[in-house]
Amino acid sequence: MWGTNLPGMAEPPPAPDPDDPLAPARGLGIDGLLALLERLGGVEECAVVREAMAAGVPPTVVVEELQREVERRLLRSARFYDATEW
Repeated sequence: MWGTNLPGMAEPPPAPDPDDPLAPARGLGIDGLLALLERLGGVEECAVVREAMAAGVPPTVVVEELQREVERRLLRSARFYDATEW
């Protein structure tokens, strides 16, 4: 019973694509995105995000900008390490 979906329920999400450079950022909230950005060398940017949240910037704006910066860094990092892009 646990392995089946009830009628009307959506199918489980597909497995992540191992070749997707943005996969590490998918489904993360603000805290997860901040942690990932710090690991990607964005400590200063994380401080700016925290200041923006403290100043009252709407969370939707914060998440959009944070997601964009994390994705930019992930793509840049994937291209750097992909010898076919040199």
